[in-house]
Amino acid sequence: MKIKTLAIVVLSALSLSSAAALADTTTVNGGTVHFKGEVVNAACAVDAGSVDQTVQLGQVRTASLKQAGATSSAVGFNIQLNDCDTTVATKAAVAFLGTAIDATHTDVLALQSSAAGSATNVGVQILDRTGAALALDGATFSSETTL
Repeated sequence: MKIKTLAIVVLSALSLSSAAALADTTTVNGGTVHFKGEVVNAACAVDAGSVDQTVQLGQVRTASLKQAGATSSAVGFNIQLNDCDTTVATKAAVAFLGTAIDATHTDVLALQSSAAGSATNVGVQILDRTGAALALDGATFSSETTL
């Protein structure tokens, strides 16, 4: 009895799924798909996970930044390279381009906030793996890393 019931259920399920498979296809217009990429003649490609990353800096108490030159705890991040061809280059370095906090501190990235009560005279400094601060001119490179 159980076998007959199971066979009927299986046959019913197969007939329903075959009816759905034979239904006409409906086209729905709408939506947009964007494709973005570059073909470059470079030693490496930047990993997709490194292209648009967000570095979470957390909260920093105002009191800890009272003195000029005071810093918070460092927060690390990596830029992953893929498919490196060491016949093209054996070392890699990075440069950053951004708006400095002022002309005197060209290695401190200005914050982007127009909200009332936002921090002033505070910025983000990017250090390379040796601890050297990087200028934000797009031309000053970090220390090199062997590929």
